[in-house]
Amino acid sequence: MKAMREMGFRWMMLCLVVVLISADVDAGKKPVLFELKMVEGETYKLADDLGKHVIILDFWATWCKPCLRELPHVNTIYEKYKEQGLRAYAISVDDPASTSKVKPTIKRYKFTLPVLLDPDNEVIRNYSPSRNVPYLVVIGADGEIIREFSGYKPGDETLVEEIVVEELKKLKPPVEAVAQ
Repeated sequence: MKAMREMGFRWMMLCLVVVLISADVDAGKKPVLFELKMVEGETYKLADDLGKHVIILDFWATWCKPCLRELPHVNTIYEKYKEQGLRAYAISVDDPASTSKVKPTIKRYKFTLPVLLDPDNEVIRNYSPSRNVPYLVVIGADGEIIREFSGYKPGDETLVEEIVVEELKKLKPPVEAVAQ
């Protein structure tokens, strides 16, 4: 009987260790600042949005089927909350040889969120050294990373939306709105 209790205790401790290891260890850290070209040619700077908006960075590629299942959900969240202060960016990690497929993919899927290009994978390396896609990062109203998602599982979008809604509540109203 004592041996069974010890085995149960060891099993419980092992489960606790697994939970702690798989917990979101990156929450609360500052995102790495970057500048990337948008598909349209302008330059986007993360620093311009940090601490002023809730931000979703969704790393993807045209050849990645899970990415193309996830992005429509991110686009829907973006459309639903962009007027409340959400900024969402689809960051293509297609290499220079396949970058020409980005615009047709955006058009085919009717994405409206801004698309950035990271053809040398410099930015994704800072967030996900393995460079696995899809890789989604939610940056909160305080400018810190709230959650990172590696890969896509149906239902992740519900959690992303819940996080976005909670973070949007923390945004300070624009100065013009306060003055009125």
